[in-house]
Amino acid sequence: MGLTSESWEGGSLEVIERYEFKYLVPERLVSSIRTAVLPICRRDRYAGPDGSYRIRSLYFDTRELHLFWATEREAKDRFKLRARCYPGKSSPVFLEVKRRYQDVIIKTRAAVPASDWADLLLRGGAAALERLPPGARKGAERFLSAYKRHHVQPVLLVDYDREAYESTLDNYARVTFDRKVVCRRTETLDLDPPPGRWRSVDHPAQTKTHEPVCVLELKFERRPPAWMVALVRRLDLVRYSFSKYCYGVTAQLTIPEARAARFAGGLHP
Repeated sequence: MGLTSESWEGGSLEVIERYEFKYLVPERLVSSIRTAVLPICRRDRYAGPDGSYRIRSLYFDTRELHLFWATEREAKDRFKLRARCYPGKSSPVFLEVKRRYQDVIIKTRAAVPASDWADLLLRGGAAALERLPPGARKGAERFLSAYKRHHVQPVLLVDYDREAYESTLDNYARVTFDRKVVCRRTETLDLDPPPGRWRSVDHPAQTKTHEPVCVLELKFERRPPAWMVALVRRLDLVRYSFSKYCYGVTAQLTIPEARAARFAGGLHP
């Protein structure tokens, strides 16, 4: 399990097989968690001066939202398709297939130049595929196969800030804090939409909490490291199912416009 190939620069197919345990933690606990993991972890190398970076994902689904409902019903074998970028950074667009079988996450992604990814999906992009390195081409073909087979289309953009740490002791272990999770409907292959129309996903109406929270994720291969187990026990953390895509779809479908506007104050982008 774990990361088998690194591809930020776009050279190869990246395959990650891991477990992801999620928790909704009050912001008041974040400082304690950060202090606990810093002796064991280092900041993610792509973090900005404030220790975080933004992530934006375009999710695809069928007209009937089959992928959404598979997650909502907790199907044992399910997957998501998304195109991911990192606003504010010079990076490719990552075409990702994220499959979950029971508790195991298997994610494959291919880095595609930002100038080519939309053409690749719109036209099949044989020429664009040929320009990719062999590993990235394999990953893009895998994404395109699922994209065409399931007749998916752009459905939702999700954007958030991530503060991330990676273990210096383990082969693969990560701790991430996700905040300011917002979403907007879309029907286009556009990762940089005009301002406005974003809705908050991690507000109290969705999370059913009485104070500000962030999404804590503990990611590891095979079994959690002892320091992660100790952290969870010491803070009495309880796992929580929090799919940003599913919560985003719910926010779009269930929160009236007037009510959503109250949650949008101060949101980015």
